[in-house]
Amino acid sequence: MKMRVVLGTFTIGLLSISLACGPATPSSAKVKTTVQAEQDDPFINHSKGVMLLHQKEYSSAAGYLKRAAEGEPDNAAYWNDFGLAMSFMGEFNVAKESFEKALKLHPDLTDAHNNLGMIYTEEGKLDKALEEYGKVIKDKTYPTPYFPYFNIGLLKLKQGQKDAAQMAFEQAIHLKPDFYRAYAELANLYAGKGQYGDAYNAVKKAQKQFPNQPGLLLLEARCQYQLKHYNESRRILTKLSLLYPGQKIREGMDKLKNELTKKMILGD
Repeated sequence: MKMRVVLGTFTIGLLSISLACGPATPSSAKVKTTVQAEQDDPFINHSKGVMLLHQKEYSSAAGYLKRAAEGEPDNAAYWNDFGLAMSFMGEFNVAKESFEKALKLHPDLTDAHNNLGMIYTEEGKLDKALEEYGKVIKDKTYPTPYFPYFNIGLLKLKQGQKDAAQMAFEQAIHLKPDFYRAYAELANLYAGKGQYGDAYNAVKKAQKQFPNQPGLLLLEARCQYQLKHYNESRRILTKLSLLYPGQKIREGMDKLKNELTKKMILGD
């Protein structure tokens, strides 16, 4: 199952390693004891797990984060971050249990509410998901308030409420003007309403983060066509063809090419 929702942030500990200088060499027994202590240290395991999460090494991250959480079971942040790793792996049941553990320990842990909302969205429990996102929005100290609005936008799309989805994405951008993922969603909504100028502007902003994303390029070509910039539309399609897009994108390209042919050659 492919997740499109935005997960919450995860806490990170700074692991500082200092190298001792000098001729002294520790005994093998002492080294073994030190290594074992580091392996059993929840803080170190959590720090390693978070670094691996950043590197998208989710399976390895989950192992470290699980040891961190089990080593310090009353630490809500550790359970939340372990849940994140499991979410990225598609293990939603385990992730849900981890987020629930985190919230039992720390009911006001906003990240866990956001992440639990994501799980409910994946399960189709949209009312419960909306309730969780609402708790996130109420936290005025939450450092990334645009995340829940983006997730609400995706939820509203699932419910077929496009106007509400548009409002949520626009609010996310209001809070974070360079939130390019929200622009990508808005571009499709604007195009669906025939607002091709707005759609084109949203596409160009989204492409700052996703410059060669086939879906965005096809939408850009469609917008240029609707705005009667036929040569530019054809240029974008040529660029897109060099990226060897998937079948669905190719079908959209073929349809647009046929329309361009009528306009540019047949004058239809």
